Amino acid sequence: MTLSEIRKKIDALDARLLRLLNERADLVHEIGLVKRKEGFAIYAPEREEQLLQGLIKKNRGRLPGLAIRAIYREIMSASLALEKEVTIAYLGPEGNWAYQAAREKFGASVHYAPRANIAEVFGAVDRREADYGIVPAENSTDGAVSRTFDMFLDSELKICAQVLVPRAGALSRFLVISHDGCPPTGNDKTSLVLALQDGPGALLSALEPFQKINVSKIESRPARLGANEQLFFLDVEGHAQDEKLSSALKALEKRSSFVKILGSYPKGA
Repeated sequence: MTLSEIRKKIDALDARLLRLLNERADLVHEIGLVKRKEGFAIYAPEREEQLLQGLIKKNRGRLPGLAIRAIYREIMSASLALEKEVTIAYLGPEGNWAYQAAREKFGASVHYAPRANIAEVFGAVDRREADYGIVPAENSTDGAVSRTFDMFLDSELKICAQVLVPRAGALSRFLVISHDGCPPTGNDKTSLVLALQDGPGALLSALEPFQKINVSKIESRPARLGANEQLFFLDVEGHAQDEKLSSALKALEKRSSFVKILGSYPKGA
């Protein structure tokens, strides 16, 4: 084919894509009406991740999986904005890594509201001034991660998703916080915090119920709950509603002075 003929074919395909995208937008609008009527959360991270994973598996063309994710991120961002005017609070200023994580997760079609510190991000979501918040969980050098987990101790907000952002040869991890939890997807992780009396073998003994569960991360810090206690923040494989993990968590509660589930959410890409 000549260049002109190829371009005509592309123009025809773009016209078809536009019609299909608007048909999809009409259906998304209907979904928004149903969600508002029945009181469902507008953003469903479990549905989002299942959709993305399904599309990547179905893909048989030249586009790589990362490109599929990027394209559908913006389609889903526009769809989310059709259902409701969505506001995302994040640790500012605009253009920083938290902002990049927010854009990576929610796309260009929602409203972004920078906040001066972690407490203000949590506060904005807690007061429902923002629908969701983005907070750092790893690879921060300014103490923001510690403040994030301090806020989780005092807040009833849940982790409903995570975002991984490439940064200086590593991945920076950010968490999406909201009032709502996330149902199981079959490919989840759970974050939790527990407090133990400080002493030899205390953590090893407490985690005995997790012998058959993958614990992907453990961080410790002195507890505010008592002078002789230590706090441990854990990421474990599975959803808190999964039978195996649920049983292990119940056993953990009997071995710890304090346990709090911070959220179960899709592992993501």
